[in-house]
Amino acid sequence: MDKIYIAKDGERLDIIVYKHYGTLKNFTEILAFNSRLNSILKAGDKVFLPEIKENVVKKEKTLW
Repeated sequence: MDKIYIAKDGERLDIIVYKHYGTLKNFTEILAFNSRLNSILKAGDKVFLPEIKENVVKKEKTLW
């Protein structure tokens, strides 16, 4: 489920992304969704935090 976070004055986008996703692996993708924002946010800025589905690769069990 997508989420919208309302920023507090002086918050940083990277910190918000890390707190929400637990990683910065997809930071560039999140930045693209929020291209209108600066990296230092103002009170009331809306940060769009989309649901990110991981590509899960199944490993085949082999004997060797």
